[in-house]
Amino acid sequence: METLNQLMYWRGIASDYFNYKGERVEISLNNRKALVRAMGIDPDDLAAVASAAYTLDVEPWTRWIQTFQVVEQHKECCFFVSVAPSELNQEFSYSIELENGTDIKGVFTPSAQPEVGDYLFEGIRYSRRVIMCGALPLGYHRLTLLSAGHSLTGQLAVVPEQGFVPADIHKGKRVWGFIVQLYTLRTDRNWGIGDLTDLKYLLLKAADFGADIVGLNPLHVLRTPNEYHCSPYSPSDRRFIEPLYIDPEVIDEFAGLSVPSAQLVQLRADKSVNYAAVYDVKFAVFKSLYRQFKRLHLQLNTQRAERFLQYVEREGHALQDYCSYQVLTNSGTADLWTPNLALSTEQQDEADFYAYLQWQAQVQMASCQELAQELHLTIGLMRDLAVGADGGGSEVTTNQRLFCREAAVGAPPDPLAEKGQNWGLPPMDPAHLRQTDFEHFINLLRTNMANCGALRIDHAMSLMRLWWCPPGHTADYGAYVYYPFTELLGLLKLESVRSGCMIIGEDMGVVPDEFREAIISGNVFTNKLFYFEREHDGDFKLPEHYMPRALAMLTNHDVPTLASWWAGSDIELRANLNLLDDSVPLDQVKQERTNDKYRLLRWLERCGIHMALEPDVQIQQPMTEDLMGEILACGAKVASQIFVIQLDDLELLDAPVNVPGTSTEYANWQRKLTVNLDTLFARESVIATLNKVANARP
Repeated sequence: METLNQLMYWRGIASDYFNYKGERVEISLNNRKALVRAMGIDPDDLAAVASAAYTLDVEPWTRWIQTFQVVEQHKECCFFVSVAPSELNQEFSYSIELENGTDIKGVFTPSAQPEVGDYLFEGIRYSRRVIMCGALPLGYHRLTLLSAGHSLTGQLAVVPEQGFVPADIHKGKRVWGFIVQLYTLRTDRNWGIGDLTDLKYLLLKAADFGADIVGLNPLHVLRTPNEYHCSPYSPSDRRFIEPLYIDPEVIDEFAGLSVPSAQLVQLRADKSVNYAAVYDVKFAVFKSLYRQFKRLHLQLNTQRAERFLQYVEREGHALQDYCSYQVLTNSGTADLWTPNLALSTEQQDEADFYAYLQWQAQVQMASCQELAQELHLTIGLMRDLAVGADGGGSEVTTNQRLFCREAAVGAPPDPLAEKGQNWGLPPMDPAHLRQTDFEHFINLLRTNMANCGALRIDHAMSLMRLWWCPPGHTADYGAYVYYPFTELLGLLKLESVRSGCMIIGEDMGVVPDEFREAIISGNVFTNKLFYFEREHDGDFKLPEHYMPRALAMLTNHDVPTLASWWAGSDIELRANLNLLDDSVPLDQVKQERTNDKYRLLRWLERCGIHMALEPDVQIQQPMTEDLMGEILACGAKVASQIFVIQLDDLELLDAPVNVPGTSTEYANWQRKLTVNLDTLFARESVIATLNKVANARP
């Protein structure tokens, strides 16, 4: 039993947690054993448990250095060495090969260095010593240790104390902008789904009104068929961009091709994105573009072909794995994917087609952020990194040892979900994450920090812990699994600085103090949502009381729009979908919303905005453009340095883009905006509101 407890500790499986009420909840042994089993270890097999515990607990002490160490950059950097008693007085030499090729060398005797830890195993006391090696630049450096004719090599990641923040933001500038689900955008030119050319138009309008940021939904590639897998938060692969966001007409090879005009008129007119039809139309054209590219460039070895080949080489095995997965998916054999899969000539050509699409997606994304910089937007694009990927998608399928496909990410029980939440996304195994030197995590950060000024990390608590749901049970049978937070946060800050991309960590819900303290001190901005920002008496928090280093918003994709919230239509919808807590009468839920509407009016009054109607009359009125304008303008006064508004609220949209807790019960991730962008931004009421918002952000 002691060995099993050791294994659970090193695997990060918590034995208890504090719930939303602040009460300590113990996790049963059976629940924790279920998670050990989901990690691929039989908890009842004593030999297997002992072997796994040894690998995680003892073995690191028997190696001089670990294969991967993360240390913060200071005037004096260091690394750690573990030695047996017989090695304490040996002379060691080390060499640190920096990324720029420079070598830093030194010698030491372990016994003369400060001890920072020890471990007793089978009568042998291993000692960990800290070796000071002088100032080192940020980056990933190669550390080699040599003694008594033996050598060992590892990687030394030198990370900053803080992540990147643009100079103006660092000086206190308060900026504002829009946040959108890209696929919802309507224009007279797109192909039935908002695309990256539409995004350019939105950036231009943002600049016109003095905005500095445009936030996006995760643009991760979706599983096909897309109509059944359209959630941007349950993607196929977070390292790549969904090809449907590509604008075919700006690709070089499009010259001379005809546009399927009649189909596009209908697709643009649809109230929701018709993923199946959009896919058919776009991919038919994409394949024609690729044939043109092969004929005009690949076969002639042009400079354009060389740029494509350089992209493929730069992306390496991750891109090849994704493209191979797509080929097998199309043939219905994705489950046959294996590492280093050998493709036939015909299959490789199909794989190259998917690489071509990813290349073009990256080119168009880069063009968007370049435009933002030309327009002098302080931040420009803010991308979004989902907490996980679909268990049958490319990312999980091509990294099967890293992901525990038997378990799922979720949330513990709370007032809105008595049995907890199961999001159906396989979690990464923290032990395997370490054993692979965090390669996948680093790649995720690099690909998602590319071509943007900020990255929002959905459910940023995943850096520290995730609620794992065991197979065959509801989420309340789960437990928190802890991750190597210090290392993950350090790598996040390093990649942030290297890419010049600031970080926003979505930290809503029950958050340990040590997590919030660590991210704030590391220059990671937090995320604040109006509905949840309350004073102790339940009133909405005044704008000046918001946390400065935060991204603040009135609404997002997981909560009702302001118009829906005011009308209470979200309550009716959730009641019809059987999503309300059965223990709370519907009338009580509606009464609490009425109370909140009074609180909102008091909030406006305390912000200096006085409505013409008395509160008792005002709450009976539907949401108006004037009331919406006052709410958005008041929200813009928040002390938080970044404030964003949804275009949905500017339109007074009622229908949600997503209803949490549903999949097939509601058509999530499909609803578009009701009018074209140029029409929306030409409305006098919208112009007046945006000018008020801009004036509130000095």
